[in-house]
Amino acid sequence: MDTVRKLIGKKIRAVRKEKGLTQVELAEKAELMYQYVGAVERGTRNISLDSLERIISALDVDIEHFLNLKNLGNNLISEEETSKGYILTLHNYLLKPRSVQEIKTIHKITEDILKLLPPNKHA
Repeated sequence: MDTVRKLIGKKIRAVRKEKGLTQVELAEKAELMYQYVGAVERGTRNISLDSLERIISALDVDIEHFLNLKNLGNNLISEEETSKGYILTLHNYLLKPRSVQEIKTIHKITEDILKLLPPNKHA
């Protein structure tokens, strides 16, 4: 479940920056240590539901808005995030709200693109 941890961390970072807060300021408002907030944002620390609730409250957002991962835009994959599982999970988040017909069309386009690429011997 490393992927969910990273997605939640990225969402916290995005909302924190949107609100113009530093990690230290968010940590103070949430009554947490700033090192913990940083580790949660990087996805290297597990976050408890209690701590998540404190952070969401400190960010002054409602939980529905916070849990909507679609708001993250294109900033989900950083250079160091090249795990196949992570990227496939992000792809799934993009496709989930689409209709079956849209998913079939995207699948066909993906197949056509893959035919143009050389075979991957390291898959």
